[in-house]
Amino acid sequence: MRLIVSSTEDRASQNILSQILERDWEEIDEWEGRPVYIKGDDYICTVDEHHIYFDEVDKKMEDLLDVDVDFDQVVFISKHSSEAGVQSLTVHPIGNYGEAKYGGIEGKLVPTSPNHMTQALLKLISKTEKEGLDKKYDVSFEATHHGPYLETPTYYIEIGSDDSAWKDKNAGKVIADTVLSDEVKNPSKDQPVAICIGGGHYCPRFTELVKSKKIAVGHIVPNWGMKYLTSESLEEAIKKTPGAQFIYFDRSGTSGKERNRVKSWVKEQDLQVIRSSDLESR
Repeated sequence: MRLIVSSTEDRASQNILSQILERDWEEIDEWEGRPVYIKGDDYICTVDEHHIYFDEVDKKMEDLLDVDVDFDQVVFISKHSSEAGVQSLTVHPIGNYGEAKYGGIEGKLVPTSPNHMTQALLKLISKTEKEGLDKKYDVSFEATHHGPYLETPTYYIEIGSDDSAWKDKNAGKVIADTVLSDEVKNPSKDQPVAICIGGGHYCPRFTELVKSKKIAVGHIVPNWGMKYLTSESLEEAIKKTPGAQFIYFDRSGTSGKERNRVKSWVKEQDLQVIRSSDLESR
């Protein structure tokens, strides 16, 4: 069962939610004055504060419904903010390698959902191209960052990066279509799973990797996160990436010394470092 979470304080989130709710959902309950919806195995709830600060929303919803509900995935529909103001549609895992400036718990990661998240990115790319929005929006992974804290596999899917994008109905529809698509709800699980390390926050190398190669991405440690990366935090990234078998490096911005340090930890965890040439093409 999957929980989709929206926030009233987030204009993009409300935009996406309005598009999702056009598809025959049933209102089954109320939570803190907001309706709870169901359709098949999907539930929707809305929180009044920004959801990056709303820990364990899955457990709170399970308690509210008081029925045999056990969520195995959480998807947050959200806005994305950027000082550069780049118009973008993004997908990313969550958690904090270091301090918890924006929700969650310091030094704690949230379990990822690699196959679902990767398929969401691929579907988002194809839908954006089909709807003619690819000239307006960049579509990419983002590195692991921010809260909230949960123990259920989770990812964020977002519209960025300013008010004009957040209220763009076409962008909201593309994300709604993506989240509700059968390919994203039931992705193939016959591809290897990797933790990705290095590169910039918007992960162009890892985005291109999944477009061309059969690989699913879990947690992503960007260049800015390398200062927090230890053998213990890498071990947590592995534990919080279900099915992780490999480490994949974007060599831009990481030194040979840093990569060798990580490789020594990888051996201890019985994982392998791979290159794109090791992977099957899509």
